[in-house]
Amino acid sequence: MKGRSAIRGCSGKKKKVSGLMSLPDDVFVDCLAQLSRLDLVALSMVSRRHRYLAGSRKLWSMRYRMDRVEPYVYVFMHMYPDPNPRWFVFHPVQRRLKRIHPSLCPAAPLEGSCFVRTESGIYTIGGLVDGKPTSEVTFLDCIDHTVHRVAPMKMARSGASACFIEDGENKKIYVFGGCWDAADSSSNWVEVYDIDTETWELLSVSIPKMPLKIKEIMVIDEKHVYTVDEDGEIFFFLTSECKFWTAGEKESDPENKNDWRLFDQTFFCRGVGGRILWRSLSYLDWKEVKGLEELQQKHIITICGFSVERMAIFWSQGPAYQTLELCFAEISLNVRWEGEELEVWGNIEWSGAVFSDSSCTAFNLLYAHSLYV
Repeated sequence: MKGRSAIRGCSGKKKKVSGLMSLPDDVFVDCLAQLSRLDLVALSMVSRRHRYLAGSRKLWSMRYRMDRVEPYVYVFMHMYPDPNPRWFVFHPVQRRLKRIHPSLCPAAPLEGSCFVRTESGIYTIGGLVDGKPTSEVTFLDCIDHTVHRVAPMKMARSGASACFIEDGENKKIYVFGGCWDAADSSSNWVEVYDIDTETWELLSVSIPKMPLKIKEIMVIDEKHVYTVDEDGEIFFFLTSECKFWTAGEKESDPENKNDWRLFDQTFFCRGVGGRILWRSLSYLDWKEVKGLEELQQKHIITICGFSVERMAIFWSQGPAYQTLELCFAEISLNVRWEGEELEVWGNIEWSGAVFSDSSCTAFNLLYAHSLYV
């Protein structure tokens, strides 16, 4: 048949097919790039060809360049008595956490891992296996929702900190600390993973304080990383010179400030009593985000931001409830001047339970972050 595709039905007779399936792959992908992520998921169920093209890197790169990607929240959670943690994705229409198929998720450490978000997925690095640090690393591909192992680190690590740096064409992951051997020094305290070559390299780094246990880490730009250690001391890591230098300043009450996020020169974090705090990069004084008083009695587990105008939080319901529930809230943020004071106001756009399981006795949310895919 010329100019048309043909398939055989159950009767064995040929049926004429027109529309998308008759288009060349390049034109087909260009059409798919206009669709939402949810439409692509539905379309992938039509045929093997649709599924292949809907999950292709070429399509994702095109949608990324066209700014057609959308924010999805990914959650890594351990649900007891299940022995292994699992990955979930937040469905934006149904407003539920959907489990990524367990057969796609190799076993991962339950504690001590650090996580790094890149433009297309999330790395789980190190952690404890049978009570000992591991060098293993896995990658959650958020485009096709598969999890696979990548090259292991040169050093076994648990309790490390890590960040993703993109400098032009160079995409690297820096991992700091987490070595348990007392003989470890600055010669193996840092290693870097080159995503393109899939290789690890140990770096000799100038460190002003040993041991340096990083509590919070944020990337300011492609050359500067902002860190706060467990004592509240503030350090900068210079990627161009592979060295730390101290700012000579200390963060107040670091043990009660968690889940730091940096958006457009503004820090946000989770404080005590269900409070969300903020401060600018230039000043150390934290303020409370106003308008969120109803959250102050919630047991907030983590915050995961989208931008300086929007964030999300998770909290748990229980144990007074018969069924353990994980709740979620989307919050819009508004920065405005009040007299001579700059204030941030939050407004809860939506909130509710997004996951419940009557067979689950407890859960531990290990990681949550948004990703544009």
